[in-house]
Amino acid sequence: MKHSLISLDFGNSHPHAGLFRKEEGKWELLEVVPLHELASKAQVHDISPHNAQLILSEVKQYEEELFNLQSQGYLLTRIKDYWRGDRFAGMPVHYSKTLGEDRLINAFWTYKNLKKPTLIIDAGTYLTMDVVTPEGFIGGYIIPSYEKYLTTFGDGENLRDTPLSESFNFELPHTTDEAMSGGYHAFCAMAEKLIDKYKLETIIITGGRDNLWKEWSQTQSSSQVIIAPHFIHQALVYWMSTQVELL
Repeated sequence: MKHSLISLDFGNSHPHAGLFRKEEGKWELLEVVPLHELASKAQVHDISPHNAQLILSEVKQYEEELFNLQSQGYLLTRIKDYWRGDRFAGMPVHYSKTLGEDRLINAFWTYKNLKKPTLIIDAGTYLTMDVVTPEGFIGGYIIPSYEKYLTTFGDGENLRDTPLSESFNFELPHTTDEAMSGGYHAFCAMAEKLIDKYKLETIIITGGRDNLWKEWSQTQSSSQVIIAPHFIHQALVYWMSTQVELL
């Protein structure tokens, strides 16, 4: 029977699970699925409480779903049980204990594996920009996602009915809808300022709403760009397999 792991990402919305199996000494990602599909997909891959454990990064609670998994016999490891404040598994953390577990675990993978100044852009329901250097997790920003940013124009008397562009244009706007949607470029400038100030050599882009940032990253010729759609799941399993004794 092959060993398996299930990574749980309980973010602000759309909870997902990553299904992993150990093949020739390495943890291989089989697939990432919405939480409500976990039971059926686990059965397809012959994953059960007899050969798998759970590792959880929790921003929003899904207690009923979690209770159901534990009642089946799954052993659960929570990131929050190991998060003490100014250090995490040997990584210095220059941030308060309010730091989200998803940001923490992504930074840990980066700190341990890249060992150079890096910007992590996680484009989820909300977007985070975090700086990780050989000195640890330095800090970062939380800003609205592109979609949430666009909803703010609903309060404008002459703006609420303006059809908004689905694409992002880096040129100076010449129409109202381009001016509204293109204003999000200010956050790209924020990322560029971080890259310049902290001499960041690598950019990691992840999250379900990452298309804009992939496009922007093509303009960053001085930095290596890593596109990692399932970064949180890979980072969770890396932390679990290197820092916690598996049963």
